[in-house]
Amino acid sequence: MTTLTQVLIAVLVVVILGGLLLRLARLSRTQLQGYRFGRDVIVRCRDGHLFMTTWIPGVSFKAIRLGLVRYQYCPVGGHFTAVQLMRDDDLTPAEHLEASRFHDNGVP
Repeated sequence: MTTLTQVLIAVLVVVILGGLLLRLARLSRTQLQGYRFGRDVIVRCRDGHLFMTTWIPGVSFKAIRLGLVRYQYCPVGGHFTAVQLMRDDDLTPAEHLEASRFHDNGVP
């Protein structure tokens, strides 16, 4: 292996590790702000409907990702719309109950 090849591999490794660290830092910052990720997180659509979905950062098969907003199907209103990830602390117990009545298909 030539010196140039070794340097290129080292640079590639540094770039990949740097990207992973930035992603981890952003995810940690978002979690510190009170957002949850995974199965059964509560989102609100543009029309105000609350429902539960699966929200995994960086993974989306059924929605178009736009940070903490996604464009996806709302099972409450039966329409495609922008949905926003909600913090549990920002919701009342009645809103938690309302959201628990509606789930999307569970695919991120």
